Amino acid sequence: MYYQVNDVRLLVESEGNNNPALIFLHFWGGSSRTWKQVSDLLKKDYRCIRMDLRGWGESDKPQTGYDIQSLADDVLGLVSQLQLDNYILVGHSMGGKIAQAIAARMPAGLKKLILVAPSPAVSTILPAEMVMGMENAYTSLDNINQTIDHVFNASDLPPALRQTIVEDMQLHNTASRLGWPAAALTEDVSAGLSSVNIPALIIAGENDIVDSPARLQAELVAIIPGVRMVVIPRVGHLIMVQQPEKVAELIHDFCRSEQFVC
Repeated sequence: MYYQVNDVRLLVESEGNNNPALIFLHFWGGSSRTWKQVSDLLKKDYRCIRMDLRGWGESDKPQTGYDIQSLADDVLGLVSQLQLDNYILVGHSMGGKIAQAIAARMPAGLKKLILVAPSPAVSTILPAEMVMGMENAYTSLDNINQTIDHVFNASDLPPALRQTIVEDMQLHNTASRLGWPAAALTEDVSAGLSSVNIPALIIAGENDIVDSPARLQAELVAIIPGVRMVVIPRVGHLIMVQQPEKVAELIHDFCRSEQFVC
């Protein structure tokens, strides 16, 4: 189903009816399909909402709006339209940075925060050659496959699932492709994050070289009050497609734990 949010048409998939609602936010290069394996395992217990962020998947691809705060505005606009007052954000990589920006605003209905291999809310400054590599990562099939295998450390993906990831990485325009490495990656949205007072969980991949457990420990665990971090062994950056069962289990346990009742 499509929703008109901030003058952009966004594709939104919603399954299940039980509270709380889980809002899944994908990585730079992903889509709502990135989270389908996980949401399929959780939709009997929660309302699972997956969206194509602006510029990706089947959503509109305008020329502007790819900074983190604008993407956060899109998510909160959808929350308002859906009239959600009991929801949990589940963000991966870029989606994790968007989730942190939203949490820092402390919206009324947000109950918990789950960050999967998230990009930290602080500014990430990379060498020029690495930025150039990111800008070209999705410009050809060869570059896409190189990124999956050697940047995301996800060479173990089954062929059909890999094809889905490859297709998603091609569903962009120049503005959305460049928006992350050229601007959003360096954006600092950490203001207010140290005051967040909701339960938070970080799920990291042992072999992730994009957002490594060591970096997340230094730049997120040190900032977000009371956050817990779990490291999944032998997995890279695409945790939710490499180990969907384990990710779904961790999400479910975190949502239903007696200490942090949703």
